Amino acid sequence: MTSDGPRRPAVRPVVDALEPAAFGEAAALLARAFRDNPLNVAVIGALASPLRRERCNAVIMRNLLRGAGARGVLLGARYAGVLAGVLVAAPPFTFPFPAPSFGGQLRSLLVQGLRVASRWREVFERLEQQHPVEPHDYLGLLGVEPSLQGRGIGAAVLRHWIAQVDMDGLPAYLETDRPENLRFYGRAGFGVQNELDMLGARVWCLRRPPSEVVSSAAGLR
Repeated sequence: MTSDGPRRPAVRPVVDALEPAAFGEAAALLARAFRDNPLNVAVIGALASPLRRERCNAVIMRNLLRGAGARGVLLGARYAGVLAGVLVAAPPFTFPFPAPSFGGQLRSLLVQGLRVASRWREVFERLEQQHPVEPHDYLGLLGVEPSLQGRGIGAAVLRHWIAQVDMDGLPAYLETDRPENLRFYGRAGFGVQNELDMLGARVWCLRRPPSEVVSSAAGLR
């Protein structure tokens, strides 16, 4: 106890499966989380307002969550009762997720415009060409509410997912366009496998080898 009174216990994020009822909230969070990423700015345009980038992101994120809902891994982290982090991943043999419905594609085109939609298609096609052919777990997105970053929320969600990945005993793969993420993911065992220039933005492809402990245990079965 200090002169200021008893110390309050630290708030810890609670990570669990993301329910479909929270998809709208999750899409809005991811739209904000990726709004200022270099690749996002490069695709949508440096002169576009943050609000426009957020609006373009939201329609993509809604389509992604719907497509991933049936067979992907969707995790949400709540911090003090508020959705603060979202992870979208593909288990082995489930990438790519199903394409959006015609209605979803039409909404995306109307919101983004033909130029932005075409540039995203170019990016996604090139990233898919770099995708490993070996069986693996794929981390598609990990976003944290911007105002809550730096509180261990992203690390908590990543640890939760990594625990599932290690049960598979397979490598994991992801891409990032933020250089500070190299250290973040590096602490979880990811190393740079490739670097790409995408519309002037740098994108790193990262791979995490299978957990030695889990792989050894699997070999003893």
